[in-house]
Amino acid sequence: MDVFIEQLIKKKSGPRDYLLIAGAVLIGALVVLLSILFLLPVAIFVLAAVCYGIYALTISRNLEFEYSVTNGDITIDKIIAKRKRKRMISVDAHAVEEIGKYDPQKLCSKDFDARIFSSETDNGTGAWYFCARHSEKGNVLVVFSPNEKILNSIRPFLQRQVAKNAFGRY
Repeated sequence: MDVFIEQLIKKKSGPRDYLLIAGAVLIGALVVLLSILFLLPVAIFVLAAVCYGIYALTISRNLEFEYSVTNGDITIDKIIAKRKRKRMISVDAHAVEEIGKYDPQKLCSKDFDARIFSSETDNGTGAWYFCARHSEKGNVLVVFSPNEKILNSIRPFLQRQVAKNAFGRY
């Protein structure tokens, strides 16, 4: 029987997002002011370009993550502004070496070739993680926010010891 489960998570805006947008507005205001002072004939075009740039930046911070599990293949996609989809990682659950609740202090000392954060929050509060070997990215740490359905669909495809360490009794 085929297994196909998917979940869509909307990333919550954090301080980094607000700081980035505020910085863009301040720099945009400075550029518009300078164009009014020195390039008055093209100031309206500069204003339009700055407004569009700030709008594009603001909607690009609207991120969603889609987790899907298909017969043991874990795929995480990033959806930007409900317009553009980018594949972040696709890994076989048999390649997962470790999985569990995310604790940054526990994992900071380990060396990873790539770190993929696809959780609801920037700091990974309440998230899970898995470490896996990926053919292109090497040793990868993935932080994500799955629900019980996703975790239960991943569990049968994990190596026995990995599942026992993460979920207790196998």
